[in-house]
Amino acid sequence: MRAVERLVLASAPLRRDGEDRRWYTEGADNCLVLTKRRRLLEPHPVFGPTHYRLLACRVTRGEAQAYARNHGFSHERLLRPRS
Repeated sequence: MRAVERLVLASAPLRRDGEDRRWYTEGADNCLVLTKRRRLLEPHPVFGPTHYRLLACRVTRGEAQAYARNHGFSHERLLRPRS
């Protein structure tokens, strides 16, 4: 996992990428997103985001789970592709 120290924003919808899974805080006030291209993002706003803050690149699912757990994001949701 390679953390991003500076503020980097990506516009929504994500181009050539997509959300794979999300972790929510209690009450779903905040969430983390792991993308299919292994980026860890923070969406703003949480639902129907207009942009994402890039937190880290080259993130494995295990690293994302550990990061989420250590930062209070205890509810995981696997996202299914729309058909």
